[in-house]
Amino acid sequence: MIIRPGFLFSYHLIFIAFAVAFPLVNQAGNGSVKAVPVMMDRVSFAGKPIADPQGNFIGVTIPLKRAGHLFLLEGTVDNVIGNFILDTGSSGLVLNRTYFRNYMIIDDEEGGGVTGSTGVIARINVKRMMVAELVYTDVSADVTPLGHLENRRGVKILGLFGMSLLQNLEIVIDSRNNELNLFKLDRNGNRLGTPSTEVKFDITHKIEQFNNIMFVKVSIGGRILDFCLDTGAESNVLSIDVPRQALGTVTITRRSNLLGVDEGGGEVLFGTMNDFTLGTRKFGSMETILCSLTALSDKYGFPIDGMLGYDFFSQGKIYINLIKKVMGICLKPDERQ
Repeated sequence: MIIRPGFLFSYHLIFIAFAVAFPLVNQAGNGSVKAVPVMMDRVSFAGKPIADPQGNFIGVTIPLKRAGHLFLLEGTVDNVIGNFILDTGSSGLVLNRTYFRNYMIIDDEEGGGVTGSTGVIARINVKRMMVAELVYTDVSADVTPLGHLENRRGVKILGLFGMSLLQNLEIVIDSRNNELNLFKLDRNGNRLGTPSTEVKFDITHKIEQFNNIMFVKVSIGGRILDFCLDTGAESNVLSIDVPRQALGTVTITRRSNLLGVDEGGGEVLFGTMNDFTLGTRKFGSMETILCSLTALSDKYGFPIDGMLGYDFFSQGKIYINLIKKVMGICLKPDERQ
């Protein structure tokens, strides 16, 4: 973990994709192998804090597009138009080197992730970025190759849209209606303007933050574990190093090979979490990947037991308020804010 003076709490924790290959059975009964890109490998890089977005809005609704199990936002960076991956597991802005290779590099360093080194990460400044009514100026961004994501998903990806870009807004991720709703907050974490109808949550839960990444405590097999909230992960992830009581509740469905961006590899297991509880609410079975998160925990400087990705965020409407440090979940499809 690299610590620079003044940047201890401003790490950019960036996703890089890797492909997981697992056997499928075709109609003839023969085994075949399909490569499935799963976002979860990361690198870390320090950058300056990002200012709150400009714009005369109290609340804004941004359409979410889908690319596999990734949520996409349309936007522009210095007049370059494309899509961002909504990535609550990334601390800041990460840009695709394909479109921003000619910028002056402020700094660079070696990155690392689940499978080891992920190459050199550069940092640049961009003059202006827009997503719907959100306007950012003089933004510090990390630049890394993301062309493999574009190739696998067939969509233009400008970069990853991380949490420091939304730090002082209430975030509502509505996967069923493909919407991201954002609300400006006062210093106490209450929405500005006319108060909306009170939302009745099925679940409310405390959020913790470490290095600008969100964590929640969950229970699996009666053991309390630390999971990060991660819209950029295409699957839930459980560390193979969690206690046996937790691992024993997972039904293993298949075994696969993991290929990292550095061409390193390793084995992962696919399974189903059968005893996952958040707060007082027990969830139904959710798919998960089991692999080592040791390297990622080292980069965070915080032990990570798992990651809540697409399979979790598709359960309902997720509310996140980082000023109050709380999240709420509406599991009913007809629940509106």
